[in-house]
Amino acid sequence: MRRNKWLLKSIDGTLAENMRRETGLPSLVCELLTARGIHTAEKAEEFFKGSELSDPYLIKDMDKAVASVEQALENGDKITVYGDYDCDGITAAVILTGHIEALGGEVDWYIPRREEGYGLNTDAVHKIAERGTKLIITVDNGISAVKEAELIYELGMKLVITDHHAVPEQLPRAEAVVDPHRADDTSTCKYIAGCAVALKLIMALEHDVDSVLEQYADLACIGTVGDVVPLIGENRVIVKAGLSEMEYSDNLGLKAIISAAGLHAEDMTASAVAFGICPRINAAGRYGDPAKAAELFFAQNSGIANARAEELCELNERRKQRENEILEQAVRQLSDDPRSFNERVLVVSGDGWDHGVIGIVSARLTERYGKPSIVIGTDNDEARGSARSIEGFSIFGLLNSCKDLLTKYGGHEKAGGFSLDKDNIEEFRTAVKRYCAGHFPTMPVPVIQADKEPTVFDLDVSSVENLKYLQPFGEENPAPLFLMRNCEIISVRSLKNGKYTSFQAVYCGRQYKFLCFSVAYGDFHFGIGDRVDLLANLEVNEYNDIKSVSIRVKEIHRAGIDQDKLFAAKEVYDKILLGEKADPRLFGRVTPTVEEMKLPFDLTKKFTDIDSAAEYALSAGMNYCKFMMCLHIFAEFGHLKLDRARGSMEFIKGGSRIDLERSAVIKRIKKACGQGA
Repeated sequence: MRRNKWLLKSIDGTLAENMRRETGLPSLVCELLTARGIHTAEKAEEFFKGSELSDPYLIKDMDKAVASVEQALENGDKITVYGDYDCDGITAAVILTGHIEALGGEVDWYIPRREEGYGLNTDAVHKIAERGTKLIITVDNGISAVKEAELIYELGMKLVITDHHAVPEQLPRAEAVVDPHRADDTSTCKYIAGCAVALKLIMALEHDVDSVLEQYADLACIGTVGDVVPLIGENRVIVKAGLSEMEYSDNLGLKAIISAAGLHAEDMTASAVAFGICPRINAAGRYGDPAKAAELFFAQNSGIANARAEELCELNERRKQRENEILEQAVRQLSDDPRSFNERVLVVSGDGWDHGVIGIVSARLTERYGKPSIVIGTDNDEARGSARSIEGFSIFGLLNSCKDLLTKYGGHEKAGGFSLDKDNIEEFRTAVKRYCAGHFPTMPVPVIQADKEPTVFDLDVSSVENLKYLQPFGEENPAPLFLMRNCEIISVRSLKNGKYTSFQAVYCGRQYKFLCFSVAYGDFHFGIGDRVDLLANLEVNEYNDIKSVSIRVKEIHRAGIDQDKLFAAKEVYDKILLGEKADPRLFGRVTPTVEEMKLPFDLTKKFTDIDSAAEYALSAGMNYCKFMMCLHIFAEFGHLKLDRARGSMEFIKGGSRIDLERSAVIKRIKKACGQGA
């Protein structure tokens, strides 16, 4: 059943046509720009050229950072670059370390393991001091390391901070604190990644922007894409430059990881970086030693580079396997405890759940169920959690409300992390429920926006090829998403031994081929003659020198369902399950009669997938809440095994006679709607 509410962006045809005349850009590109709020030729030119990389000295304290580095180089002082265990922090450390070494400096690097925690830590500071370091330069961290900064000076070292995270009230002691988010910073590059701040430090040292960008854009591109910063403005400039430079990169490690990932440097895209390269680098930090990823990029011969690339690929496979294991255990928890599955925010926990993986598991739970989720891994007496959310529900606000139970926490609107004592997990669950009930009596609905409903002309090869103008795609500049309604399926076939699904359908009077890489053939519950609505990305595929349009389905549902009514009915259903009050006027609309239960009963015999059966019932005129109440009644009287967490149901022959007068489900509906027990 639909998790996301589909919205279609508005396109001003007059503005799009004016832009086409003034810029010479293709019509489809102009329409998509207009849908994304770029309404003038000037704005379009700014988008495509990207902002020129701004003067690095505009960032507060950049001059002090340069002076500190130059002084250390002049004195022959040992410098240690202190990175982070993610893609951004690793590439930033490699870029800056390599450049200082090229300048003739004595330089070392340190990237903490995930179990050490994020950023500077006291044990690491002591180790670095013992190695004879005189100056520590942080990249992608350090802005909140007040205690650790004092220790650095107590041990006779100095500190330069380069970071891009939110700035706390108290800045750490340092020779320079370079962070575009400082309140007294007037630079324009507020949303660059940590690797870009490190890049700008090198540009300031060299008094050269273009040559430095050309030299390091390949690695800076990976860090920027990996940190999921907006691919607009200066980030767009860095990523475009990096993608074009990868074909000519002399970094042996980069060549090795591209090859190991099965990619091709000559036609690299931001999506290939995001899904092919970044996960392998992050795997070292999530499920191994992040130093392995840094060593990949520092490799001076192909043998070492290839060996490190293979290690990262193996770690990534182990990470995926462990991720799937934890996800299965989390779903099993929700399946075994339907009450926890009813909650507005899903909270699951498990002993030994890897801290480097639980964030991905949380993201997958939120995507699967359309709800915020919190995944907690425990180890001895300690528990660490990771959370992901949907638009309109602040994870940071939730964690802040529970701060008395947490030993450490941080985050933003859609993601966060925290630590707490293991004994406080149940109390934390209760606090989450209390916060949600008080602040979100009605939960926000996840929304996905389509750019355009395509015409047959938009689906021509030449039109789809023009979408390349909008690349690179990423955060705040996603690949265009098209809404295609009322497609009539005329054939369905299996791909890759049933792993994927392909189907032919008629749209606007023409026949097209659709690819579903997110739906296995056995799970595709539409047949010949069915009409579907779908969201899709468009690409051009070339085979044997023949080009064709590839329509890649992102979401697909049975056509003709009123989504406003669907989500309204879902809200009532959720309130009933939570034992909360619902509008008394809705009692008749959500309470099934014996006659109305016939269709749902027949569907339980036909389908094993709840969502597919629900869509069929909705297309026949039944509302979602009433349909689900029927399923609960069937389960109550032993006719159905219902597993909402897995989205499955199993018809059971036999069962007792259904008596609505004594049904606990009906009594629950009556109580919610104020009709008496």
